[in-house]
Amino acid sequence: MYKTIVCAVGLGSRERAEHLVRTAQSLLETDGSLHVVHVVERFPSITSQEPDGWAVSVIDEAEKKLSQLCKQLSVPALIHVRPGRAGDTILAIAAEVKADLIVVAGHRPDVLDRVFGSTVDQITHHAKCCVHVDRIEAKQ
Repeated sequence: MYKTIVCAVGLGSRERAEHLVRTAQSLLETDGSLHVVHVVERFPSITSQEPDGWAVSVIDEAEKKLSQLCKQLSVPALIHVRPGRAGDTILAIAAEVKADLIVVAGHRPDVLDRVFGSTVDQITHHAKCCVHVDRIEAKQ
């Protein structure tokens, strides 16, 4: 069981997001804290320190969706939605909250992962805490 967990959630699949949040909750100590994280990436990457109007609206929408998800699952969690590169941002939040576990979803690597590396690879190689890679397969 872990005291402080960062659960990285994408918003592409509600089923997968629910599964990750439930998995993180099941690994959390009774008096622990859960931090649900979503990173807003865009190509090309955000160049300024402050997000623009588009990013602000996307961040607000993501915060609402994650808050609603946690409420519907009856899972108390702190919500963090930030712009940036996913791996760097997730690791930064984990350091900020002094996480002792990061929960992330794994996927089948594709050509881009082999060339550029994946977010999961970056997190597993650079995290200062334990990492749980959930390899649930998406339903087709």
